[in-house]
Amino acid sequence: MKRLIKLSVILLIITSFGCTSDPYNCTTSPPSVTFEFVDKTSGENLFKNGTFDAKKAVTITDLNENKIIQYAYLKEDNLYRLGFNAMGWDAGTFKYAVKIEDKSIFEFHVSTEKRKSEHCSSTVITSLQIKNVEFQEDKTTGVYKILIDTQNQ
Repeated sequence: MKRLIKLSVILLIITSFGCTSDPYNCTTSPPSVTFEFVDKTSGENLFKNGTFDAKKAVTITDLNENKIIQYAYLKEDNLYRLGFNAMGWDAGTFKYAVKIEDKSIFEFHVSTEKRKSEHCSSTVITSLQIKNVEFQEDKTTGVYKILIDTQNQ
């Protein structure tokens, strides 16, 4: 019985002090940007109301490399929003063009940088420029609403 107690105490000490775990959770996802395409006048989502065909792809082209890097089908998302995170964990300046149904809608330029703290590191967006279209950022959700004038198309 004494041996069992002694063995139990030794095992308890080993498991208590022998196993250390990092108390910091440094898991971060790559930075992302979300766009919603809305009518400039009514504010209606242009995929939801049928102006754009949700069955057709939205293409994003990397302008630095001149290649299509993402085809996105918005029909799978009940919110009809385009999420984009192809920058990954890389730091730098990235330039992209967005087309819907082979029509150029806008460009966006993103700058990212690596940030390190004592225990963790992450990649963050330091600047985002949206060009060739009007937009509004929803400060609550972070979604960029791309305002498209459907009257003059």
